[in-house]
Amino acid sequence: MIASPDVVPSFAAPCRPGSAVGARGRYARGRAPSVTQRGIARVELAFVLIALAALAAVSVPSFGNLVVAERLRSAGADLVASLELARSEAIRRSDVVTVRPIADRWTGGWVVATARGDSIDRRSALGGRVAVPRAPDSIAFGPDGLPGVGGARIQLADADRTTGVASRCVIVDPTGRPRIEAKTCE
Repeated sequence: MIASPDVVPSFAAPCRPGSAVGARGRYARGRAPSVTQRGIARVELAFVLIALAALAAVSVPSFGNLVVAERLRSAGADLVASLELARSEAIRRSDVVTVRPIADRWTGGWVVATARGDSIDRRSALGGRVAVPRAPDSIAFGPDGLPGVGGARIQLADADRTTGVASRCVIVDPTGRPRIEAKTCE
């Protein structure tokens, strides 16, 4: 049986004074009793998404700079480690030890070898996003641990040059100690 709005079913309770629900099942005061709401509204969701999009737009460029800076720092640390190894091996063997690029390019990796050609260590390529705009043909350490030319500088830079990240300069000072600085080699 379908009830019309004018007909009150026989099982409906009579309306008591002070009751929120009238005889027809509607709320007498025009609003429902307070109920705790669950979930979020579409407007709230839209504001949260807009805030997240704004944060992402601000953080993505700085994250890109962080990745480039870390790539250059890592490549510089690998090169410094190889130079330290070459220096210590030259002293230990009382022989000349050279660090030279593989296939005439520092970006293709490098090898640490003795004057007789015995390979001590070999490092793989730096990756396509690291450029070496300034570097000597090779760096040789004598039996006393001193570099043959009185020092050397190798510049590592971002190959894309789209960021404001400073280049890294690997410096071998006249005493043979290698270090890395966050600047362009002069």
